[in-house]
Amino acid sequence: MPKWGAVLGSVFLSIGLQAARGAEAPPPVEKVEIGSDRAFSVNGKPFFPLMAWLQDAENFAAVKACGMNTTAGYWGGSSGTAHVGEYLDKVWEAGLYGVMPLDARLKGHPGLLAYIHDDEPDLPQQVNDAEVVPGAGLHVNRSTPLWKIVDGVTHSWSVLDPMEKASITIRLKQPVTVESLALWLTVSPGLAVAKEVAFQAAGREILRATLENKRGRQKFPLEKPATFDALEMTVLSTYPGKNLWGSISEIEGFDAQGENLLLSPLRYEPRAEPAKTLAAYEAIQRGDPARPVFLTLTGNFHPHFGKWTDAQRTGLYPQYIRAADVVGYDIYPIYGWNKPEWIHLVYEATRLLAEQAGPRPVYAWIETSRGGQWTGALENQKEVTAEHIRAEVWMSICGGATAIGYFTHVWKPAYSQFGVPEENRRALREINGQITRLAPAILGRKPAGAVEIGTQGDARLAALARMHGGQLYVFAVNYDERLVDAAARIRVEGLAAGREIEVVDENRSVRSEDGSFSDAFRPLAVHIYRLKW
Repeated sequence: MPKWGAVLGSVFLSIGLQAARGAEAPPPVEKVEIGSDRAFSVNGKPFFPLMAWLQDAENFAAVKACGMNTTAGYWGGSSGTAHVGEYLDKVWEAGLYGVMPLDARLKGHPGLLAYIHDDEPDLPQQVNDAEVVPGAGLHVNRSTPLWKIVDGVTHSWSVLDPMEKASITIRLKQPVTVESLALWLTVSPGLAVAKEVAFQAAGREILRATLENKRGRQKFPLEKPATFDALEMTVLSTYPGKNLWGSISEIEGFDAQGENLLLSPLRYEPRAEPAKTLAAYEAIQRGDPARPVFLTLTGNFHPHFGKWTDAQRTGLYPQYIRAADVVGYDIYPIYGWNKPEWIHLVYEATRLLAEQAGPRPVYAWIETSRGGQWTGALENQKEVTAEHIRAEVWMSICGGATAIGYFTHVWKPAYSQFGVPEENRRALREINGQITRLAPAILGRKPAGAVEIGTQGDARLAALARMHGGQLYVFAVNYDERLVDAAARIRVEGLAAGREIEVVDENRSVRSEDGSFSDAFRPLAVHIYRLKW
């Protein structure tokens, strides 16, 4: 991987700008480097990026107050800006760094930490090879594409608006011969329901049928087998509903052996193929090789989610990783899935991505509240607590992350870019303040000897050991989703008995035995240990 460095033009270093930004402003970015163990440095000093995602300038004060040092992403017109260069000016004036999409106007900007790809190129998109063409006057609902009418999923919707007189044509890649046709209707309060339908093929009507106003398959034999490569269906009349529109779940055409020859199953493709992402990376490198390039993936590289087969995962993700210098992911167990019992995935996914990323730094986006748009009514959504946030952050760090991002957007009860409740803002200040203070240690070198964490039971524990300033640091977390207590034993190669080991920020210490020391971990607890080495 390349090293990144650039000398800034004096135009960016005006005294007035520095004064406007205040005493807490970070230094202008002259050089960004990635060293051993995925450690970032800015201008030769250790730096741990703590990012907020897609924020208008009005939220920058809240971002900083929560201890973050960077904002990532930009959309056109944000904060009334004409382009991303104007936006990064606002980021910099607020005392933050930016991780921004490529724009030639950003090169050499004092607040530019890195570039970032378009989000989640690996996001699975539903794709179908069927060609289903709407007839005249039919309004197509993009969220319920017409190909769903032949995807084999009998509860999926293909909206026909209006239902009465609606016409669609199913075009096939080659002729088929069918002996019967079947329909699955969508019956729901308020919707119009197809009553009488007609099918035409090869220039003639092959079936006219009256449907019952009910769910389930309704199958009709043809007078004689019909051969065609295009099948047109027209709704001649309806069972009226409150709405003029309705839907048909599925149309099937069976041959003599009972095989559905109209079937075109759903499949998934990534939102952007790896080759496209690689081309974008190469374009960024040509435009400005002085800054690293970030890439955020979905959590689908983890087999838990099952969106991709093993072969697809092993084919896709190494290619995506090659298209970036820094790779991250987003898994929100509670905010995104309403499943606190999935919290262990944050550690597992970070560790897995770190293994795949090789020398590249990795980062994780962390949930900060409830209020997601896909997890049901707000009153049924489970809370994201300060304990969850702290545990997830340290799961990520113990899994190999050397940067952290926070997702702060909520949709319920109303949309907000920074919808973090006050108690979680306090937690973020504490967590990020601790990370910033300990960044040189977190980004330090690995110790020469092995450090391992275990427990008397089967609780899930993780630990990261690093050396800094002649001291050994051990960062440890109980990431068990069962919320169990754990009696941990941390084995440190070469540790003598009787050593006093400081528990950082807890005003206590533990004493070593020969080669190890022990401590208690409450559910989701985080402990940090320090001793002279």
